[in-house]
Amino acid sequence: MTRRAVPGTMRAVAVQKFKDPAEMMDLPKPSPAPGEILVRLGAAGVNPFDWKIADGVAEVDRPHVFPLILGVDGAGVVEAVGPGVTRFSVGDGVYGNFLHSPVGIGTYAEYVVAPENLGISQIPRGILTTQAAAVPTSAMTALQTLDTLGLTRGQTLLIMGAAGGIGSFAIQLGDGLGLHVIAAARSPNRTYLIKLGATETFDAASVSFVDDLHQSHPSGVDAMLDLGNQGDALARLLVLVRPGGLVASTIGAADPELLGGRGLRGLNLSLQPSPALLDRLSSELAVGRIRIPIESTVSLAEAADALAVVRAGKGRGKTVITI
Repeated sequence: MTRRAVPGTMRAVAVQKFKDPAEMMDLPKPSPAPGEILVRLGAAGVNPFDWKIADGVAEVDRPHVFPLILGVDGAGVVEAVGPGVTRFSVGDGVYGNFLHSPVGIGTYAEYVVAPENLGISQIPRGILTTQAAAVPTSAMTALQTLDTLGLTRGQTLLIMGAAGGIGSFAIQLGDGLGLHVIAAARSPNRTYLIKLGATETFDAASVSFVDDLHQSHPSGVDAMLDLGNQGDALARLLVLVRPGGLVASTIGAADPELLGGRGLRGLNLSLQPSPALLDRLSSELAVGRIRIPIESTVSLAEAADALAVVRAGKGRGKTVITI
């Protein structure tokens, strides 16, 4: 699909086709259709999901528009509303996950339009625009995951890849539920993970990682949230989960056949953004029960380089683009 022509232009970071390098472009400024809002963005959050969209390996079942503007998370001010909009008014500060069809109307841009019924809400009092942009996809995924796992106070949750965006929020939310949170990441992140609320930390890169954790929890953990392993890499970790325990994957790697053979239950999680989910997080943010783990802030011109760091799996916490 091609973009509809509208007056005015804006700066945006986009790709001309799948797997092309991301680059700054001058593209048409969008205008809201019925039921849509136009947001003047102040910041965008960077997620691994962004490069997957750019490579054409995510949201393949939806139509796409090119040049494809990257980004799904953003925060800013409502500049205009289309006919029929009731949830928001001009001047409202909003944040959320702006992903919708056609894919490619993203948040690495000065403006974005989106239907008002997406996972978008008003920015909580006391939260800066740059902070709000770091929250939506990662924190909603973490919250939805914990809802689905249904663990109760005192149970053990192992988080693999705990230093990333989803992991950073999952640690805090799990700690808030009274869970025994075991964070596995690279060893230099230990202090960071403990500050977020992890009860224990382990160096996931250590050759003795599985033995070390198994020695600490010989009966196995109640649940494991894995944010990046699949195939053999995931299979070697299953010994760490107790019989009848849960294994959750955010990348579709929880193979029922593999897990069933070990007496485990698997959950492949796919975020379903909603205003209700984001509003629950807003309540936690407003009273300071969740720390927003921003590790770096970059300009729109630096967005492509920042996304490359996330793609390489080298990032910690969240990266935010200021616009």
